[in-house]
Amino acid sequence: MVKRDRSAWRKMRIAGSVIEGRILSLQSKKYHSLLYFLLFTSALFFGCATTEDVGRLQWDINELRSEVGKIKQRYQEIEAQLPKEAERLSELRSEVGKIKERYQEIEAQLPKEAERLSEKLKEVEEGQRATGKAVSDLIMKVQTMSKDVQSLIGRFDEARYSSERNLKELTAKKDALIAQLKEVEISVRELKERLARMESELTPQRPKLAEEPARSERTLAEEEPKKEEKPPKPPIVDVYMEAYNTYKAGKFKEAREKFKDILKDYPENEYSDNARFWIAETYYKEKAYEDAILSYEELLRKNPQSNKAPEALLKQGLAFYAIKEDEFGRLTLEKLIKKFPNSEEARLARKKIGEPQTPKKKK
Repeated sequence: MVKRDRSAWRKMRIAGSVIEGRILSLQSKKYHSLLYFLLFTSALFFGCATTEDVGRLQWDINELRSEVGKIKQRYQEIEAQLPKEAERLSELRSEVGKIKERYQEIEAQLPKEAERLSEKLKEVEEGQRATGKAVSDLIMKVQTMSKDVQSLIGRFDEARYSSERNLKELTAKKDALIAQLKEVEISVRELKERLARMESELTPQRPKLAEEPARSERTLAEEEPKKEEKPPKPPIVDVYMEAYNTYKAGKFKEAREKFKDILKDYPENEYSDNARFWIAETYYKEKAYEDAILSYEELLRKNPQSNKAPEALLKQGLAFYAIKEDEFGRLTLEKLIKKFPNSEEARLARKKIGEPQTPKKKK
């Protein structure tokens, strides 16, 4: 549109120049006629005109000549420009023709391009729909997998907790069986010693026995009261298992008293650390957290090498958190992580205080 407007403007300009030249030509002829008329008039009235009139007439003639000269010069300039303008006009017409041809070509190609773009747009839309469906399906699969993973994690945690609990119970039973075995060994040893004593008493000759029957009877009579004076204590394993079963039944106060009796009647035995731990646990179950903290501390102080030490530190730290002593709780859990870094209790402690989990070593 801009090129068309420029072309039209140039045409008008050229046409204007031509018209202007024509007007100048007509004006030139008019001035010539006027000049001839004046000369003729001056010749007729020369005798009647004054000197002033002649001077004025001469001045007018000179002015007319000057104007005519200017008009001729302008006309010549216009004539000199006409070939160039005509050539320029021809070039413009040629350019306009080329533009028209290009426009016609583009106009002819527009339907095909529009059809091609429409098909391309349809392909893009179909691709977007297919991609959107694929993404939607993928999101659904990921969500399903996430639910499955969460379910598996929950089942794994349950299985791990169950296995840990079973392991602890098996450990307790194993300890109880070991204690029973020790008791059996002690009983067997005592029986052997008694049998040896009895054999040694029966080894002398019969006549000698016959001579002193009263003495043997008296000796046996003296030994029997001595045995009745100190009745044997029940095996510690039985006492321990009775207290432990009471704890499992949820009778925490009664179980606590039984564990305390074990520590009193069987001081520093193989079950002392377990008894102290379960005493602390009874307080923890009853939410008597301060008593639980002190009981865990007694276990850690008197039995630092016990296999219950990691769990005691963990529960002690959690008890501090329960009574809003977060700083002491954190320090206790950090102590657990430092002392038993590879234990399951240390992993739970890291989770509680927000420390990065230590990756498990591959076996």
